[in-house]
Formats: sequence, C-alpha cells, structure tokens
Amino acid sequence: MASEYRTKRKNIVDAFVDEIKLKLNGQSPFNSNVSNNVSGHTVFIDQITQFPKVCVVATDETREYQPDGFKWRFLTLEIRIYVSDETDPQEELALLLEDIERVIDNNDVLVYDDTVDPSLKTTSSTILSISTDEGVLAPLGLGEIVIQVRY
Repeated sequence: MASEYRTKRKNIVDAFVDEIKLKLNGQSPFNSNVSNNVSGHTVFIDQITQFPKVCVVATDETREYQPDGFKWRFLTLEIRIYVSDETDPQEELALLLEDIERVIDNNDVLVYDDTVDPSLKTTSSTILSISTDEGVLAPLGLGEIVIQVRY
C-alpha cells in the first residue's frame, strides 16, 4: 500500500508544474500556450508527441545549518523545454523561455503545501542559468532553465 505522504521536493516540483500550466495558456501578458503539456518528471525527446513540452525535474539539494537547529534547504530544479517549429524553433524557444522566467520571477515565494497551518512556502527562487541547443536540433529546439529554490 502506497503512502499518502508526499515529500517537500515533490510538492515544490508540482507547485511549479501547476503554475506553468496555469499561466502559460496563451493569455496576456504571456506569449506561449503549453496546452497543459507540462510534467514533473523527465521525458525524453523521442517520447514527445505534442509540442511544446515542459518538464520540471528536481535534482541536487543542499542544506545550510543555522543556530537553534534551523536549516535552509536549497533545491535545484531543471526546467527543460522542447519545441518544434519548421520556420524558427529558436524564436519559439526564446519566447517560451521568457515566459517561464516570468513565471519563476512572479513566484519567488510559492506555496507548495497548503495542507498544514501555516502553509509551507519557498522563500526564494533564483535562476542560475538559461541555455539552449543553439539551433543544432532544428526543426526542434531544446532549452533549459536551472533554478535554485530556497525553502
């Protein structure tokens, strides 16, 4: 029987997945519509049937121990973006990267578990890097945003 308990890591990933799905629906001020095609796990490019595809994956986590038993947790998330465009995949990718960056910036403090009182939330989300395939996969495009989430 599976446990009902969900880890903080999983809850944070799911909170970002939900925000990206909610915000990137083609409505202003965002340019992109991901059509709810966002997942909280790795998907390989040969498994993708609908573009664009966004994958949010938790990777490394570190701790910073403070006095009185308090500790900061720093979770690294990789957000991979896959697009397909016959004319200019790098431009479509750039627009989607900008939109996801805006979602991250607007959710610096993000509630990831509202089942406890008070709700658990992140304290900051810092973008560490943004990279692309630079056109080598055309007509496909691959981008990645790496962020560090402190909670």
